[in-house]
Amino acid sequence: MLEIKNLNKSYGRFSIQDINLHISSADYYVLLGPSGAGKSVLLEMIAGITKPDSGKIILHEQDITDLRIDRRKTGLIFQNPAIFPHMTVRENIMYGMGKGLKSNKRLKTGLLAEQMGISHLLESGTTKLSGGELQRIALARILASEPDILLLDEPMSAIDTTLKSGLRGLLRDLNKQGLPVLHVTHDYEEAIALANTMAVIENGRIIQKGTPEEIFNKPGSTFVATFSGEHNFFRSSIKNHVISPEGHSDILIYGPDDVGDGHAHIMIRSKNIIISNQKPELSTMNNFQGVIQSINPFRDGFEIKMACGIHIVARITKDSVERLNLYPGKTVWACFKASSVEIIR
Repeated sequence: MLEIKNLNKSYGRFSIQDINLHISSADYYVLLGPSGAGKSVLLEMIAGITKPDSGKIILHEQDITDLRIDRRKTGLIFQNPAIFPHMTVRENIMYGMGKGLKSNKRLKTGLLAEQMGISHLLESGTTKLSGGELQRIALARILASEPDILLLDEPMSAIDTTLKSGLRGLLRDLNKQGLPVLHVTHDYEEAIALANTMAVIENGRIIQKGTPEEIFNKPGSTFVATFSGEHNFFRSSIKNHVISPEGHSDILIYGPDDVGDGHAHIMIRSKNIIISNQKPELSTMNNFQGVIQSINPFRDGFEIKMACGIHIVARITKDSVERLNLYPGKTVWACFKASSVEIIR
């Protein structure tokens, strides 16, 4: 679908170096990295805004490396969507359609607005709309041009937390309908919620590729391991407040009261996991006995990695390691409250 081969771009002291990516038609591909890593530059090269120094960009087996922007079927949405303030929502969406019968364009606009959940805004101006509404307008306008791939540059950074889940669901639905997505972000929770494939970029280089589970549970470098600071992510099925990580039907985790049924990723922050030599008699609802696999220094304490049917990482102080006499091979309990289970959808 989209293939990037040995792509390079130099900006003085900073450079994009030897980027190779393959994004299939079914992929929701997330490129994760900190600010200044080169994520946006890569999208701009794919879209045709920036010309690479060397390398190839191939879309649907066509070399588009040197094509003009208007000849590429790529749809790029920026962190702050470029919505025309002097136009209504309807006019903004229709702008992406180019030439054609006005009646056909109005029909298509209505269908896209309904798909984006903004039909009620079609005749409105755009100056007083929320960040989430503006991103939906931008999505509708890009979809009106019928792109072969959707390129997203930090699309949720200007959106309230309460609205992110709805936009994530919309993006997932677009991908499931056959639109491949390349989404760049610095937010690891966003990556876990959306990606089926991802890569990590540092200083202009791709340093690891794989599924979110592979990257976060088996980081290939110290940078990847410390970028999120968290390892306890599990794609799970949820029913009646009981969570079962995929591939581990015998493991049952109790979640918060307001968790809905279905599929989602769950996260348990390492700092919220208690290590105990005995099963504690606390308000803790989730207690798993397991064997310590490793104890590694981490910032102001230690990370304890345990095999409990699933792999769990806890972060505790040096005093706790000494007080509990912890060592690799020892059997202990890992415990956490239902309220510590975060649902990422």
